[in-house]
Amino acid sequence: DGLQENSRVVGARLKAGLKRLMADHPIIGDVRGMGLMLGVELVRDRTTKEPAKAETLQVLEEARAMGVLIGKGGIDGNVVRIKPPMCITAADADFAVDVMDRALQAVN
Repeated sequence: DGLQENSRVVGARLKAGLKRLMADHPIIGDVRGMGLMLGVELVRDRTTKEPAKAETLQVLEEARAMGVLIGKGGIDGNVVRIKPPMCITAADADFAVDVMDRALQAVN
């Protein structure tokens, strides 16, 4: 069904979109992952990497209200976990990036 290739291609698109958000949102400390398993680390300060725990919860709620379910992880609970199904489309990935952008704007 081409699911592995789709995961590689759409995952790269999703990751690139999330990395672009770093320019507008200093709360994003790092975007990492492979394929469709991605993490967005939220920090209060990029230099000190102080975890943005409360802000992470806000982002999750804002995204949920807009129809995107994401999780949280990391030792400090400040990493947004993105694990969409392997059948995700490019349009779905673009929508998710847009939702993350709006959720992060609501938190700032």
